Amino acid sequence: MTAPRSLEAAAAPREAFVLNARTDTYFGGVTGDPFDETVERALRYIEAGADCIFVPGVVEADTIRRLAAAIPAPLNIVAGLANTIDTLTLFSLGVTRVSLGGSLARAALSLVERAGRELLLSGTLGFLDGAISYAELQRRFDQ
Repeated sequence: MTAPRSLEAAAAPREAFVLNARTDTYFGGVTGDPFDETVERALRYIEAGADCIFVPGVVEADTIRRLAAAIPAPLNIVAGLANTIDTLTLFSLGVTRVSLGGSLARAALSLVERAGRELLLSGTLGFLDGAISYAELQRRFDQ
């Protein structure tokens, strides 16, 4: 295999992917105001070619609204990590992209833990209430 003649020749077309620049300013470790630091980093990321700014760890709705207004690029927030703001509200605050990160995995593992505790303590199967039937699951895999 020969190397491409230039980096540009090796790059995917700009429309083929989204460069989502992450800043962890709301997870701590910022010496100043996390809002100001986030906006400053976002502007540098955009200048460097980022398509979207990913800010995990934001808790307050008003802060999310302010970030969306101050950052001149799509804003990506994680739902269920540091906040439990529903997606419709996040979109109404100006968020363009909502990620779940490990939230679905944490929810699934919580169910496994509750099921194990129920089985251990009472031997009942209440954790199966609302679960998809085996036949339906098989049908979905057959499609």
